[in-house]
Amino acid sequence: MLWPMPMTVPTALGDISVRCEGPPDGPALLLLHANPGDGRDYDAVLPALADRHRVFVVDWPGYGDSTASDPRQVTPEGLVTAAEQVVDALDTEGPIAVLGNSVGGYVACRLAEGRHAARISGLVLVDPAGFTAQNALTRWFCREVMGREAVARHLVVPLARAYLGGLRTPSARATYTRARGLLYDKRRLAVHCAVWRGFADPEFGLWNPGGIGVPVLLLWGRRDPVVPAFLDGRRALRALPAHTVHVLLPTAHEPYNERPDLFLRHTLAFLKR
Repeated sequence: MLWPMPMTVPTALGDISVRCEGPPDGPALLLLHANPGDGRDYDAVLPALADRHRVFVVDWPGYGDSTASDPRQVTPEGLVTAAEQVVDALDTEGPIAVLGNSVGGYVACRLAEGRHAARISGLVLVDPAGFTAQNALTRWFCREVMGREAVARHLVVPLARAYLGGLRTPSARATYTRARGLLYDKRRLAVHCAVWRGFADPEFGLWNPGGIGVPVLLLWGRRDPVVPAFLDGRRALRALPAHTVHVLLPTAHEPYNERPDLFLRHTLAFLKR
């Protein structure tokens, strides 16, 4: 029996849209996207992932087909709770692998440590958030620059162009077009800024994710301007379990958009194992 597409999961932050692709009896794979963006950001790699996996693609609150009850109250911790509710709603009882980019990577780690830890079979972390040093400068940037709508609206577009690696692929250009749309959508911009403010919360961070007992693939773009590989990437490698497989890619923040072929080579091999 095919799963209805998309599915809507009610949460405190809004109604979360989840679409499903792939064979009904395939191993489950949950995709969590970055901020801003939506599940379509993975479209370049989704056909290959869905060839053997039952892929569940999430839109965070306020993005894609999901709603946001109060856009200014969306936080990274709220996304963790929302993702837990999505896992509760999935019509699969088997193990679930989770692939997350940026704040999606942060949520993936938290899922592997939380009440669903026994259901998580593996993590693919793509330039994950949560490993940036918390200091006065980073908190100011998250709160007063990217966290303020009047300021952030001038930075969203140039930052997206930088972290998408020069817009060399059709998928990167499509993601960039959606990012540009924030300038004309006050609710999406409010969500974007609220998540950034959440990065400044003293409780935010992945400094000792010792509860992760599943296989981990850590993919990091060596040219990432948002969470640099030589800073955040090194901290992540020190903090994550010793069994983590680490691969540096010649990309920026979203390698699945910039180099989908290279991204799939490593990701599919890892998921197969």
